[in-house]
Amino acid sequence: MGVIVPNAEEAYQLLHNLFDALKIQEDIANLLDGNVAKVIHVGVGDIVLQFIEPLAKEGIWYDHMQTKGPGIHHLSFYVENIKNTIEIMEKEGGIVPLSTIDLEWEKIYTSEDINPKGKTNYIMDTMEKIGFHLALSERPTKQEANIPETKYPTGFNKLIGDASTMLHIELTNPDNDKTFDFLHKLFGTEIVEKEFSSILNSDFMRIIHVNLSNVVLQYCQPVAKEGSWYELLQKNGAYVHNLNWCVGDIKDTAKLFKEESIPQIFEARLPGAAPDSPPFYMMNTLDKLGFHLEHGQAPTTKEGYEFTKNFLFIDFKKD
Repeated sequence: MGVIVPNAEEAYQLLHNLFDALKIQEDIANLLDGNVAKVIHVGVGDIVLQFIEPLAKEGIWYDHMQTKGPGIHHLSFYVENIKNTIEIMEKEGGIVPLSTIDLEWEKIYTSEDINPKGKTNYIMDTMEKIGFHLALSERPTKQEANIPETKYPTGFNKLIGDASTMLHIELTNPDNDKTFDFLHKLFGTEIVEKEFSSILNSDFMRIIHVNLSNVVLQYCQPVAKEGSWYELLQKNGAYVHNLNWCVGDIKDTAKLFKEESIPQIFEARLPGAAPDSPPFYMMNTLDKLGFHLEHGQAPTTKEGYEFTKNFLFIDFKKD
């Protein structure tokens, strides 16, 4: 997940202090780190955050910071055939590459293991349609390469820090139906978590949850002309508003946010939740992290876990 931030090291340090996030994949980050941008890969839960601090006053990273400010620029996925994927996206969706980046995988892998078609990363110009760009490539290594598999993209076999698997990428969006139709047509995206969406829907905002591979995108279409989703939509158009994790102890996490002097946007409980149930918090971290942080407490009982497991698209049990 490529995130444009004003200071990559400070973004990492904040997540480390809050969730015990770790710097990871330094060899891969070094392929991009240089005169154009400072790049740090950070693992939290099951997600790799690629913090990008623009240095040169040119290029797509700098342009994003100048026009939209800090924020999630792209999500990266592997595809089976990059040439066919690019052709389909242009023919069926009118989408062309915003930029391409060639990576020197030979600095990491042996020449025998490298997939020559996996050298180029295509950043597709999808921000206006889905709220982020898509960075697509084939795998950098051949299928038969003897490279150890890990459970998560972070390179670890367990979740990193005090965080669940990522529950949602939550976006502000002008037209949920139009966005879903686009994603469904090109990628077979489906509507998921219908029960959860029905609970969240209100006169304030229309909600849908859709999947893109194993990622859940929560699209929020503001109805009321107020609130942080509406304000962000007015500023940037379709855009990522927040990321969502569960933590082991919400009280301890809330104390850490207070120590870091992070302001709170709001505190709430899900509609229908018991009055004494732990709240979830939306924290104002967009300027520092490139997204707001939403976090709550993971269920601790077997019954609570089974309910949530069936309620959500992904299994977010903490390892």
